[in-house]
Amino acid sequence: MIAGVFALIVLPLVAAGVTFVLRRFQTVTALLAAGVAGALGAGALWLPLDRAIQLGGRQVAMGEPVELLGRQLVLNGADRIGLAFVFLVAGGLFLLGWRARPGPMFFALGLALLSLLSAAVVVRPFLYASLLLTIAAVLAAILVQGGMPGQTRGALRYLVMMTLALPAFLVAGWLVELYVLNPSDVGLARNIMVALVAGFALLLSVVPFHIWIGPVAQESPPVATVFVLTVYNSVVWFLLLNVLQEYAWLSARQDVFRILQLLGLLTAGVGGVLAFSSYDFAHVLAYGVLADYGCALVALGTHTPAGLAAALLATLARPVSLAILALGIALARERTKSSEFERLAGLAWSRPWMAVALVVGGFSLAGIPPLAGFLGRWAQVRLLATMQPVYAITVLGVTLGVAAGALRGTDYLLQAPNEATPDSLSPSKEREAREPRLMIALIAATLLVGLILGLFPGVVESPLRAVVSSFTFFSGQ
Repeated sequence: MIAGVFALIVLPLVAAGVTFVLRRFQTVTALLAAGVAGALGAGALWLPLDRAIQLGGRQVAMGEPVELLGRQLVLNGADRIGLAFVFLVAGGLFLLGWRARPGPMFFALGLALLSLLSAAVVVRPFLYASLLLTIAAVLAAILVQGGMPGQTRGALRYLVMMTLALPAFLVAGWLVELYVLNPSDVGLARNIMVALVAGFALLLSVVPFHIWIGPVAQESPPVATVFVLTVYNSVVWFLLLNVLQEYAWLSARQDVFRILQLLGLLTAGVGGVLAFSSYDFAHVLAYGVLADYGCALVALGTHTPAGLAAALLATLARPVSLAILALGIALARERTKSSEFERLAGLAWSRPWMAVALVVGGFSLAGIPPLAGFLGRWAQVRLLATMQPVYAITVLGVTLGVAAGALRGTDYLLQAPNEATPDSLSPSKEREAREPRLMIALIAATLLVGLILGLFPGVVESPLRAVVSSFTFFSGQ
């Protein structure tokens, strides 16, 4: 049986094979990957799930569950919007990878990842999604390694953390089958909760399972890093929401959300402190996104539709902030082979677009208005201020911590050229090493998207409401 869901799984895999064969032609593979991902994202967003097509002499609805190898594939409204978001973000990152040098295998591996992640979102039950996520993590580890020999610490740590989540989900799946036979067993329900929380804590990289983020940001191509931090992470979020929706007895337990919220507070606090003490824009990216993960979990932990909306807004804005910052880091490494503040001292005067990307990306990730990151951060603070004021103060403190890290980098960038470190080129040589025009165009386009999201949040209101309204695991519902 063929339905709309198959296109989202099979076509990226086919395109991955084509881009692998053509991997030496970077422009062709980049545009092909971006075109396929963008087309599938737009198709998923407008896919008529209620429309029937003629197959094998009978009518088949596009959104009808599909049986594959004894497993059911289900594409509901929320999953459709989530997959559209994932594909569109991936398409944008493929376009940025055209000039940001993310590694020779980035496009083929990225498309293969999209195929596996799409299958993970739509497969039922969740146990098989965890298996697909583990396979995807293996490909993602190769992707973030970027073909650079000797740079394996971050990729290895990432692979270990993602793989450790699988046993927790296997145990949870086994316990769920027992719970179906013994629904009155309170101890069994508690053990299922512990196993699931442990698995998602590893996948979401909450403290102390965040040890791979810093090394990956330091060692890996920036766009490849952002791909994992946004595309893979977004699918994990939707898997978490699907599990909470599928098992009503689990989402009815307030302690699940309380634990998620406490983990979020710890993660946000550690991320804010580490970003505040950073002396490298790669660390600002790594620990800024860690803080953002934590703040989203704090919002979800309120167990309200507004909390889910705030978490999804942060997930929506995060790729834009990270993409801007990644482009700045890519230009910085192209010029100095480093993104450390001291190595970039004084370069704002000769490389203004690089400096703008680094500064604006850092501030957007922190949640400073009117940039894209403010979209989710303001929703989180406004919600928590009415429900848990102490948590709202914590989130504001985290925002200031990440912003302070980016501000310290800005101070180095704006140093006068004669105060810069010896690594800086003379003004005459800097004029010869002009910033690439295509990179400038990509930075300008990404900045424009970030400003539109920050100034006109209403553009995402309709799909956001559709996603939130499809989940009913909140208190009192």
